[in-house]
Amino acid sequence: MKVFTSAIRIKSGAKTEEVNITNQVEAVILESNIYEGMALVFTGHTTASIHLNNADRDLEEDFHNFLKELIPNKPTYRHNKGDYGRNADAHLKSLLVGNSITIPITKGRLALGQWQGIYFSEFDGPRSRLISIKIFGSPESSER
Repeated sequence: MKVFTSAIRIKSGAKTEEVNITNQVEAVILESNIYEGMALVFTGHTTASIHLNNADRDLEEDFHNFLKELIPNKPTYRHNKGDYGRNADAHLKSLLVGNSITIPITKGRLALGQWQGIYFSEFDGPRSRLISIKIFGSPESSER
């Protein structure tokens, strides 16, 4: 089994934002030369998330509106009263959505569903963010 490690850096432009990173992840897979395997996409940031979703701008806005209604940034959150800032809602949204996904790689391509895209969710921007990508599997066999 071969393992390939890379990263992509993005700069969010707003307090909350969806960034479709599917093309950047596919570029890393091509660079890895993995033909059959898995891709792990991870963010180590505690106020951001990685997830799969339908590649639709309206749905991106609906997603953030839903999270804002579900988790408003209450001044009563203890984190907002401490020395760490006023972003408790961003941390809670990140916990809810998650910080990584694993996607199959089939014949050198991401095996996503028809409408799926890989998204980075910003909950406390704008910021520069690093997304780690680990590709593992086997290269194309010369026997094919």
